[in-house]
Amino acid sequence: MIFNELQHQHSEENIIKIEEIQKDKKDKKTKELLFKLINEIIIGTFSSYEGKKGDYVLINTKYFQFKQYFTYNQNIGFLCGFHSLFNIYYFLQYLSSKEVNQKNLALFNLKNAWNFWSFYKESINYLLTNLKLESYAEKSLKNEGPLERYQFVYLLNEFPKMKILFNKLKINYDISFTKFLFGFGIFNGTIEEGIDFQNKIDKFLENSGQNKNSGQNKEKILIILLGIVNHWNILILHKNLQQEIDIYLLDSRNSPEMFNSIELYDDNDKHKENQAKIEKLKEQYINNILSNKLKDKKITEWYITCWKEWYDSMNISIILIFKILLKKINLSNYIIENKINQLINSFISKTNIDLIKFGNDIKLNESILENNKERIIKWIKEEYHPAVFNDEIINDIIKVKYNVNEPKFISWIRIMKFFLNKLKDDKSLNENDKDIILRYLNYLNDLDKFIFHF
Repeated sequence: MIFNELQHQHSEENIIKIEEIQKDKKDKKTKELLFKLINEIIIGTFSSYEGKKGDYVLINTKYFQFKQYFTYNQNIGFLCGFHSLFNIYYFLQYLSSKEVNQKNLALFNLKNAWNFWSFYKESINYLLTNLKLESYAEKSLKNEGPLERYQFVYLLNEFPKMKILFNKLKINYDISFTKFLFGFGIFNGTIEEGIDFQNKIDKFLENSGQNKNSGQNKEKILIILLGIVNHWNILILHKNLQQEIDIYLLDSRNSPEMFNSIELYDDNDKHKENQAKIEKLKEQYINNILSNKLKDKKITEWYITCWKEWYDSMNISIILIFKILLKKINLSNYIIENKINQLINSFISKTNIDLIKFGNDIKLNESILENNKERIIKWIKEEYHPAVFNDEIINDIIKVKYNVNEPKFISWIRIMKFFLNKLKDDKSLNENDKDIILRYLNYLNDLDKFIFHF
């Protein structure tokens, strides 16, 4: 009842505000923006999910359960970064409020069109006024372009609305922020971003209680910006003084039905059977998107591919984060293991060399080398150039002090050193190829030294 009264009252206020802005001829852009939404606001459809029972959907997994709260629905394709910032702002007000009326108002604001578009305009104006931007970035923001990652972080820390909120919350909460970037089966962030995520999770898992600096008892909030394929959304972890963890997902696409298959992504014993079920559920989900949400848009094959990949990656990401929370996986190690697997798979597929056949028989090894010499050189030059191998594999291994013990990788190192030591004296190779081979050998020797020292 309270919620309905608030909605009716706020709707009338919005109409008055729109009429005032209509009279202001100076701000043409604002007027045009608000006219897009005037019908939506007048009829009170503040969210495309109005009418659904409750404010959230409870989603269960075998690790944790989490609540996906409904937010103002994203109607413009590139604005997910702004939606994510907006969702943080109002949901933290809900989470920290003690009064029922305040909580209801915060949830209403989370789904309110006027609030989002005024927040959007204020945040863009703040960026254009206070952050030094390249001309292309300025032009993009002025034309409903995306909020770039560095711009998001800047607004999170500097936008007056956010600063006031965080300063208020810091009295009772330890608040931290990190990013989780995933798509097409791999973690898309740098090793530094992986280390930061793991460190923030580890800190969050430490007992809530007396803050060392203030001496006060504080609950914990960890805000995670999820960059999944081509879409931003927010995962919020909250831990109270009783060490109970609550998890909340805020996504401007409002698609909780995509998690109908989440358990199927985590059962390796039935991978083939589950994959068929996942594909069927995914197809239903995509068909629903195409028929209901994208009627007036020109659909490309790439656009559909991104939706399908987002469906997979969201489910995998949630499971992966939950396993990290339970200390079943260390993200830094996970990143390196994936990179090593990619390297090994690429080497085998491009050279046709069977790592198992390589042994102590020198004549057999030399025969394998002779038959695959050109493919090995091509692989080094085109797939894993020395600079790539050093930056993507060796540097990351050293940064996290990763314990190299995968049999296939150790076997690959042995094979590469044998092959390259033979190839470096091959007179048929040009100087450029020899230089690349020598650089590769140096990096492999550095890796060997680290493994031995570790």
